[in-house]
Amino acid sequence: MKFVDFFRKTDFYKPALAAFLLGVSRLPIHLGFLVFFGFIPLFSFFDDLPKTKQILKAAIVFAVTYTLVSLHWISLVTLGGFFGLFFLFSLYFFIVFFFISKGWKTFPQIRFLIFLCFWMSFEFLQNFGEFRFPWFNVGYSLADYLSFIQPAEIGGIYLLSALIISVNFLIRKMKNDFKKNFIFLCCLILLWAGFGFFRLKTITLKATDTKISLVQSSIPQKMKWESTFKDTTINRYIKFTKLAAMQKPDLIIWPESALPVYTLKNRTYRDFVKDLAQEIDADIFLGMPHYKFVGDAHPNRYEFYNSATLFDKTGKVHPYYIKNFVVPFGERMPFLKYLPFLWSVHLGQANWEYGKEQTFYQVNNYTYSPLICFEIAFEELTTKMAKHGVDFIVNITNDAWFYHSAGTYQHAVMTKFRAVETRRMIYRCANTGYSLIVSPTGEVLQQTELFEQTTINQNLIIYDKKSFFTKFFPQYPFVFVLGAGIMLVWMMMKKLFAAKTRRRKEA
Repeated sequence: MKFVDFFRKTDFYKPALAAFLLGVSRLPIHLGFLVFFGFIPLFSFFDDLPKTKQILKAAIVFAVTYTLVSLHWISLVTLGGFFGLFFLFSLYFFIVFFFISKGWKTFPQIRFLIFLCFWMSFEFLQNFGEFRFPWFNVGYSLADYLSFIQPAEIGGIYLLSALIISVNFLIRKMKNDFKKNFIFLCCLILLWAGFGFFRLKTITLKATDTKISLVQSSIPQKMKWESTFKDTTINRYIKFTKLAAMQKPDLIIWPESALPVYTLKNRTYRDFVKDLAQEIDADIFLGMPHYKFVGDAHPNRYEFYNSATLFDKTGKVHPYYIKNFVVPFGERMPFLKYLPFLWSVHLGQANWEYGKEQTFYQVNNYTYSPLICFEIAFEELTTKMAKHGVDFIVNITNDAWFYHSAGTYQHAVMTKFRAVETRRMIYRCANTGYSLIVSPTGEVLQQTELFEQTTINQNLIIYDKKSFFTKFFPQYPFVFVLGAGIMLVWMMMKKLFAAKTRRRKEA
């Protein structure tokens, strides 16, 4: 009891409670509704007009609590990166909390806008820079509520986050004026849910005769790169590809780095995939590591890529796609371009090169483009695909690193949001699961279990229009960044004006 009293008397419990609620809402335990209450303790914290030292403590507590609750699975991939998140997120949230707190004090009449602009700027800016890791969008907590994610076709994941913050703020305001804010809250929820139900009932989709299959071979990570298990891996892909072929698919998809070899550089394995595609009379799309000799133009003389390509049923090998966004630390050490000495630092990362463009493929005159692994987190990529006119999207990944953790779930559900934003069907093929086939409405049509060895297939479903988000709004989150910038300038000008006035009075 003394510990609880001590905790409540400190600056800790409000940001800790907020982080706990927001973190739990992202776990695969179907408590996503907690996100509608997660910001309320933070609002209460800012109402106390904390000082800088208190803000720093709050940021550290918030970052550590959220990371332990929701992102603990990163320790399975990289322990150093996991502890690095404590520092990185503590820095991020100190900056965000600091400016929210200053705005909260300076402009009490527009506290909602202050919080909204700075929080949404944080969510959006996670997409950029060497440390890009857009995992902290609170809108992902709504993964279980299909009708509530439909507005993503208008404003993407960011609109969902903004709506969640609005609900939290109205609930908090009910303390001061229950009736008015309760009415506003009911109207918001009814409009939000009503729009979702309406779109799910009225959206026009077209079924096609093109069938696409996914092969989930479930090769354990410890076995994947062991040379003694290479034949086992090959035989497993032969077995399940032929099993999938019994359904007469037009395209069969294998996961990221499916074969433990440089497929395009190894004639034996390249011919193996070509022959298999011709034998089963279906295209095979697969992920693979690749490299290119560049000589003295590179510190290692070779560039290595996380790539994917298509082996079609005629025996043709198509141009390969190079992963555009690689995982910081896990796949590439940040700042290699600017700090060359980091090439000699080895923490288990692969140091893949960045791809610079998207690649497009076809099956039965339907166009598709791939995403590799955590590229599914970037709506920038999927909206570009949709603008180009793709009919569906392929996401290949290897989540064996995450075992049975929440990370596998969090990664997979992003597929639903990208499907709704673009109104494009997404085929997600994962080495150990979850493999998903998601319709343009975000509904999961087919799903595997973790570490299940199986195949799933589904005929392609088309939405022949572009979503509002794709056509008009993919860059609208800059509005929040602009708003935050204006508020910062406004706060600085007000502070300068106050100082000038004070000096005049003293004179």
